[in-house]
Amino acid sequence: MATLLTVAFAFGSAMYAFSNKYVLVAVVLLFYAILQCLLNRHRRKKYLNATVIHYAGHIFKLRGFLDSGNALSDPETHAPVCVISLPVFLQMFPQITADQILMKELPRLVPNGHYLTCRTVHGKDDIFVFPPDKLQINGTTVKNCLLGVAVKDLGNEQYEALLNVKLGGMI
Repeated sequence: MATLLTVAFAFGSAMYAFSNKYVLVAVVLLFYAILQCLLNRHRRKKYLNATVIHYAGHIFKLRGFLDSGNALSDPETHAPVCVISLPVFLQMFPQITADQILMKELPRLVPNGHYLTCRTVHGKDDIFVFPPDKLQINGTTVKNCLLGVAVKDLGNEQYEALLNVKLGGMI
């Protein structure tokens, strides 16, 4: 799309506006770069989703990113796993300390929670998963889904959760 618009701009009226071919090429390249930046921003926003977690009578609103790299599912229940950031988890469970997380005491502290071994961008790791009372993505309630806790940073400030790619057809 950006390439088509750039070519149309370059061979359209821009040829008459810039008599120097070097200036024309520079303007066309600048136009292409700006257009690509705008399209990339639009594509990223398309995958950001309003996510609401209901747990223990509390509601947590966050931004979830539909991640094509997250196809993690629980081997026992086959439920897809959405990964939440550690700060969100600590808001949900303010009584849990860093020592308890490092010592892997979470199954004893969070009802129905357990660890899964999975491959991540950081290598092989154990991730703690637990069921929310309810999960809504863009107003649609997702059934049979687990939340996983990312001990490492998700790598982006625009979202607090990585939504499972298997949920793409539901939202």
